[in-house]
Amino acid sequence: MKENKRPILVFGATGRQGGSVADALLKSGWTVRTIVRDTAAPRSIALRQAGAELVRGSFADVDAIRAEMNDAHGVFSVLPANLSEIEEIRIGCTIADLAAESGVAHLVYSSGASSGDLPTGIARFDAKPRIEAHIRGLPVTATIIRPMIFMDMLINPAFGLSEGRYTFLLRPDQSMQLIAVEDIGKFVAAIFADGIRFGGRTMKIASDTVTGRELGETFSKAAGRPIAYSRFTDEVLAANSDLGQLAAILNNGPLADHVDLAAMREINPEIIPFRSWLATQGREALDTVIGDERARRSA
Repeated sequence: MKENKRPILVFGATGRQGGSVADALLKSGWTVRTIVRDTAAPRSIALRQAGAELVRGSFADVDAIRAEMNDAHGVFSVLPANLSEIEEIRIGCTIADLAAESGVAHLVYSSGASSGDLPTGIARFDAKPRIEAHIRGLPVTATIIRPMIFMDMLINPAFGLSEGRYTFLLRPDQSMQLIAVEDIGKFVAAIFADGIRFGGRTMKIASDTVTGRELGETFSKAAGRPIAYSRFTDEVLAANSDLGQLAAILNNGPLADHVDLAAMREINPEIIPFRSWLATQGREALDTVIGDERARRSA
């Protein structure tokens, strides 16, 4: 049963993932509280206008965080991508410790789909399993989510869309799973609404499954012109350690896992397929990339 008179403290609410969670919780009737550095920033103002409670502070304000957790029903924890591995572990564990100390009913931590039993060699990925392990040892009801690859990460000129092609990590017949950031919020709202069902679980969440070939077809349809798909060559993957490690994780690591989309739809009936996302939320970003190329051609 929802205890929506008691707030949920949402970290990162001015960012993409935390913002998605704050929006979904507010639409579901929860009271949302968030700590922001700048209460006058446009996203902060939008949150306040939507009904969120804003508190000025930062991750360094441990006393302020503790105070805002004292009467909270739940906490949603997500950390910025620009933290070092040491900083991420320290802050993630501190938030979890404070949630347990404050006696919140439910902590939801957003980890990553790359988390697994073995290190990946990528610092921003390998911090998350250590935070997960710390949370599991605390006296607090917790749910750990591992969102799959964000759809908006695929619209990147580095992959060649601005040149009328798409070069990525998948073989043409190889598949991976994606998630729309908007869906993360909907999943988290469902988790907070049913703590008995989801408490104690670690779960990957996804919105769609695509192959390399389907990426080319989907981008072609959205762009209105052919987008040829290809995989990065073995030479490129060998020369670029980040790309090589990601390809390995997609081949045999945690990102090779596939969740049951029917089960996802049962939790969130409104999950967004990649084609639909490209036509709506992703349209502006795609047009920007394609428009850059059109501008160069007409110059």
